[in-house]
Amino acid sequence: MPSFLIILAGGESRRFQQDGLGRVDKCLFPVNGEPMIMRIIKQATVFDEIIIAGGVNSSKYVNMGLRVIGDSERFSGVLAGVDSASSLNGVLVFSPCDTPNVTTDVFKVLLSNGPLSVFVLPNGLVESHLFRIDSSLLRTVINEAATHGRSRLSDLFRLSNVVNFLSPLSHGIKLTSFLNVNRRIDLMGFNLRGPIVFTNDEVIRWSDPPLLRLLRGEGDAEALLWDEARVYVSKGILSLAAHALRDLERRGVGYGAVANAILNLIGAEK
Repeated sequence: MPSFLIILAGGESRRFQQDGLGRVDKCLFPVNGEPMIMRIIKQATVFDEIIIAGGVNSSKYVNMGLRVIGDSERFSGVLAGVDSASSLNGVLVFSPCDTPNVTTDVFKVLLSNGPLSVFVLPNGLVESHLFRIDSSLLRTVINEAATHGRSRLSDLFRLSNVVNFLSPLSHGIKLTSFLNVNRRIDLMGFNLRGPIVFTNDEVIRWSDPPLLRLLRGEGDAEALLWDEARVYVSKGILSLAAHALRDLERRGVGYGAVANAILNLIGAEK
């Protein structure tokens, strides 16, 4: 199957702006003299094609001679770009434009772990914007997300039967490769927050993913979400556990504060 790198570059970079200096496209901001997005493209030698999910910034990338896809109308935010890419046929690897230190080795590991794989940092934070998925699987799970009004990128992992959760430590990948630049201060360097709970690859398999059963009205909502959260906690995948707990909160079981505490502990902003 052909392989595609889809660089997610459609955001408005609100957290990256500075008062009085005008709007800056974060993806084109120079790091060591080179725009962040071009640093990623230079590492993408293992792909058959590179595509930019440009959103509101699409015209800039067209003018740079890059292949661009627009946003899907079914979603807003990052899922709009991911949904558009689901029309491709092949192996899809997604990368945000604001990981300027990502390396070819990161992409190689993702490509070799299908049909769905994603990195998890040692503190249990899933790097949900940097993942690999077969196009046929993406179409299945994102259609479920659209049908049930789900809008989180992490739901793609929660709606899948099999997910390879990859530890950078198991593959000899430096953690600085996952520097994510949300604000300008992040350019000062990589900072891992929270406990060390995830150091080896884990594969999670569901005969029927709990979230999917919940959305289809099958089984008891509280029991399904508790089971999901317990599995993630037992494997050290803390950010997905927190999202399951947030879903419990929405159903009247008061664990939203616990979910927020987990996300704050590991430095998750979304």
